[in-house]
Amino acid sequence: MNSVSTVMFTGNVTHKLDPKSRVAIPANWRDAQGATLWVIETRNEGYPILKCYTKESFEEMVNGIRAHAEARGFEPIQTNQYIGTIIGMSFQAEVSSQGKFLIPKVQRERMKLADTVSIVGRGTYFEIWEPANFEATKTPEALAKLELDKVFGILS
Repeated sequence: MNSVSTVMFTGNVTHKLDPKSRVAIPANWRDAQGATLWVIETRNEGYPILKCYTKESFEEMVNGIRAHAEARGFEPIQTNQYIGTIIGMSFQAEVSSQGKFLIPKVQRERMKLADTVSIVGRGTYFEIWEPANFEATKTPEALAKLELDKVFGILS
């Protein structure tokens, strides 16, 4: 997991959390053992999730925010504050030699994770979901709300 160019996070799986609150990353997503993930607790469709980035994809995301904000005329102080908030809300998680990483107790409780999680690939990063919440985003009603799908028609 040490390069954006060598790992593409695609698909989704449901995995059990082990007794120590660790989850296994899908084997085909593991580019290197002992890697570090940059993790941000955030929301998607109102549901709490963890977004997990490689170091390179985290840096790419931050640089993209900075470039986009600059192009739109945001003051550097606002951009720095926003990026600082993101960085301040993130934490690092070491991936073990077995391909597992620990979901801290505070995040596990806030997300109401029981014994399983859904791991969802998003290209340059992946997300950790409570499985029922992830399933709720795939209903026909939820997919109908996606404006781009009205144009492309891939999901409906």
